[in-house]
Amino acid sequence: MTTSSSPGAQFRQALTQEKPLQVIGAINANHALLAKRAGYRAIYLSGGGVAAGSLGLPDLGINTLDDVLTDVRRITDVCDLPLLVDVDTGF
Repeated sequence: MTTSSSPGAQFRQALTQEKPLQVIGAINANHALLAKRAGYRAIYLSGGGVAAGSLGLPDLGINTLDDVLTDVRRITDVCDLPLLVDVDTGF
């Protein structure tokens, strides 16, 4: 997938064109694609989404950085929307 600008540039442009910018949560690649199809211009991955959606665990800070990065890669491999990521405890 190719884009003419970086995700950061796309996000800044969306912020100026849509006020307020609606950013929807996407806990996996399929949700990201559905968000794009629905017209959203940015998506969000939460630590709770990683815990529940990928690990089947409660959001208690159990996620590792690798867990989060795995989900980030899965999403960004198929969807070019800017992705905001909650890094929970900061790792």
